[in-house]
Amino acid sequence: MHRIVAQGSSLVAAGLLATAGIAATPAAAPVAAVAPAAATANPTNPVTHLAEVESAVRAWAAAWSARDVERYLAAYASDFTPARGQTRERWEADRRARITGKSRISVGIEGLVISVQGTSASAQFRQVYRADALTETDRKTLELQRVGPRWLIRKESAGN
Repeated sequence: MHRIVAQGSSLVAAGLLATAGIAATPAAAPVAAVAPAAATANPTNPVTHLAEVESAVRAWAAAWSARDVERYLAAYASDFTPARGQTRERWEADRRARITGKSRISVGIEGLVISVQGTSASAQFRQVYRADALTETDRKTLELQRVGPRWLIRKESAGN
């Protein structure tokens, strides 16, 4: 299993780069400065997977913030199971209504921690959600699965 902490737009090693065959660097150094170019292009390289998962999580948040419902829903795997026993169809209808019903949405990701094991990944972070007059901060976990070249959300949970 590989674990990395993403701060801002930089990926920061948390004791895993040595296991990936790459020297660990100070917390402020981005992975791109650490990993050889050939390693970042290798789809089986753990650092590549970590960067891809971070990109997928940030793209999901950006789609939500842009109120782009189609791109937001496309971040979820076909076997995504909504919480509280909802059907996928009902969940999608609820998400569409909630997203398009807001005049402004901002979804921030803080303290992102990503774990990758094979074709599965977990992304844990503090989500700062702002919409119209509402602001909520909560811990969120996204469980992702690699499907072809993409990392898609299979499960999500929230809680303090």
